[in-house]
Amino acid sequence: MQNEHWACGRRQFAEVLHSFPTEVEQVLTWYGMIWDNDHEAKVLRLSSKQRLAWHKKVSLPVMEQIREWGETELNRGRVEENSGLGKAIGYFNKHYDGLSAFCHIEGAPIDNNKAEQALKLVARNRKNAMFHKTQAGASIADVVMGMIATSAEAGINVLDYFNTLQRKQGEVKANPQQFLPWNYLSNI
Repeated sequence: MQNEHWACGRRQFAEVLHSFPTEVEQVLTWYGMIWDNDHEAKVLRLSSKQRLAWHKKVSLPVMEQIREWGETELNRGRVEENSGLGKAIGYFNKHYDGLSAFCHIEGAPIDNNKAEQALKLVARNRKNAMFHKTQAGASIADVVMGMIATSAEAGINVLDYFNTLQRKQGEVKANPQQFLPWNYLSNI
């Protein structure tokens, strides 16, 4: 089962909020409840197994409620299938298994935003590499981009990190392992 882009499912509804404010506001509230549930799982530091049980208990009923609401709206003719809201409901129903994977698969993320952001970073760097004058310049840009991505993943301020590397060049050259994004703060 594939983990569909959960945020994309939400975006389908958010994009038609202006045309269907009452209906979409309710769906977005349900989505918010699920995000809150996931945040709570993180705060409670639940294991993957505990998180799965938690989402089955509190988030799966909300996911089912969104699906049932959408099917009811379409079946009763309150929403036209080809309208913006109808298409959002259709997307949700078509991708329901993937969108609800975090309620069925241990360790499945609620969305794939992190992976998608990392891929965008790689694609953007690759596109920009065409404009480097030399292969060496492109290689250096790859290293810098990797350092930026790793720093961001480690949750540190990238600018502070790079400034520290420059200020302590000699120490960095002598002991590079002491200046990795995830451990440099404890070594300065």
